[in-house]
Formats: sequence, structure tokens, C-alpha cells
Amino acid sequence: MTYEEALAKAKELVGKANDIVIVTHAKPTMDSMGGSLALMLGLISLGKKATVVCPDPVTVGLSGFVGVDRVVRDFGKKNFVISLDYVDGSIEKVSYNIEGKKFNLVVEHRPGFELFSPDKVQYAYQGVSADLVMSVDTLDVSDLGSVYEQQKDVINSKSIINIDFHGNNTNYGALNLVDPGASSTTELVAELLATLGVKLTADIATNLLNAIYDATSNFQNANVTSMAFEVASVCLKAGAKRFGVAESPRGGVAEPKVFVNNQPIPVAEPSHISTQIAEQPAVIKPQSEHVAESKAQVMPQENKAQPPSDWLKPKIFKSSSLL
Repeated sequence: MTYEEALAKAKELVGKANDIVIVTHAKPTMDSMGGSLALMLGLISLGKKATVVCPDPVTVGLSGFVGVDRVVRDFGKKNFVISLDYVDGSIEKVSYNIEGKKFNLVVEHRPGFELFSPDKVQYAYQGVSADLVMSVDTLDVSDLGSVYEQQKDVINSKSIINIDFHGNNTNYGALNLVDPGASSTTELVAELLATLGVKLTADIATNLLNAIYDATSNFQNANVTSMAFEVASVCLKAGAKRFGVAESPRGGVAEPKVFVNNQPIPVAEPSHISTQIAEQPAVIKPQSEHVAESKAQVMPQENKAQPPSDWLKPKIFKSSSLL
């Protein structure tokens, strides 16, 4: 399955779902939590009901992400449901009373209808409703810890979109968006959000930017990709805020300085770099669109080495599979 086909299938699955549960592994990281919360905010902007579930509590180091207060540790409290065979109009009134340690649910039938039969009463537990499960930065379902142990039936019965950049991912999803060539899972989340048509707000951008910064060690890791820089650039233009970076009085990142003899000297900004931020929220474009624009804008120059002939070909998700 090609890169474009995998993203198109993910868009189809998301489009059909109303309630989406996003799960991520125990001991959450900046990459797993930032990517999950960016995905949650994006899905909510599309009118979906989205919840992030993580088996471990969120640490202080992750508290800066937008929406972190909405993260839950399980699928929610289960409801005890009592079901009766029902004929329209047959119930006059429903009430309850408590006698000692007994809770009595009283169902009063309407005259003229058949009485309710005790042998037709059914009992069941109901938890969080999920049309679709999306896992973020998780090698295997077992890494979900208590979340998977408590909700095996729910998780195994749903179509799972597995989003991850680790090469040893077990490809447990119905759709596996697994790309070991990426430098973070959040890059893949950004591409998916772009495919879904999510408008990049400052909140979503903040989550994406800080997750990528940490996952790439401030873009110093050997495996950092051009896509990481592209996403970071678009996020900054959309108004993303860096954690722990002071802002200047005019807004934005404080002006860089060089210290000589312990005296700060402002660094002049290169004249060819524009710092203007777009007034309208930006939209991240999938990698294929970036490639098309680059081809249209860049003219061949003489005396420069040409890139390999296949460098513009789209990525292939060799591990992707559909059940």
C-alpha cells in the first residue's frame, strides 16, 4: 500500500466514525503525548468526539501541552444497565428507593399491558463508546498496559489506526501508518491531520512543535528529517509557542543575543528571512503536495549536483495491511 493510499484509507475510517478513542503507551513521552493531544484537538475541530487515554498519569514535564487536562487513564466508569422487553406505552412510571443496603428500581407498568417478566430481564455493563481506536507512538497493544487489559474486547473489536515511527512496531492495526524513516511519530500525526483537512490552530501547532523538538533533541538527532523542519516551520507561522522560551514584549520568541565580556549584543536578523506570521491559521500540506510545489518552483541550475532520480517518489508503507 502506498503512502497516499494509506492516508486516504485513514481519512475514510475517520470520516465514518463519530466517537474516537486515542490511546498511547504507558510512561508517556513528549512525542506520544504531544502527538496524541494534537490529534485529539484536530478531530474535535472536525466535529468528532475524541478522547485521549493513557494508562499512566501525566507528569509535570508534559503539563504544558494544550488539552492535557482532558487525558484520562481508562475508558471511563462502566454503567450497570438493566434491560427489559419493552412495548411502546407499557411503562407508567420509573422510580427507585433504597431500603438499608438494597437499591430498588421500581418500574410501574401501565394498565392494559402485559406485566414484565423476571425471566426476560437482562443485565450488562456499558463503558465508553468508540467507533474507532487510534494508537499513537505505541509499539504493541501490550504497551497500553492496564488500558488494554481492561478493554481488550473494545480495542480488539474496533478498527485500529496504528500511527508510529519505530521500526520494531508489531503492525497490530487494521491500518498501520508506520514509517521508520520519520524522526518522530508527531510528524506522521501532522501529515494525517493535513490529509483530514484540519486547520492548523495555534493550540494544535504548539502541541506538534514541542513534541517534535523533544523527539529530535532540538533537531540534533542523526535521523532528523526535512519533514520535521517543514512541520516546525508551519507551526511557528501558525502561532505555536515553545515551552520554556521567553517571549519578547512584542510577542514571539525573544531576540537572540551573543555575549561578549558578559555583555549581551543583539544578533542582527538576516534581511532575507521574513518573520511575518500569517493572520489566518495555516494548513499543513501532505508531503506529496510539498514535493509538487517544490518541483514547480525550483529551476535547475548549472554546475550543481543533481539529486537521485527517485528522490521525489512517495513513501511506501510496506507494513500496512487491512483486515
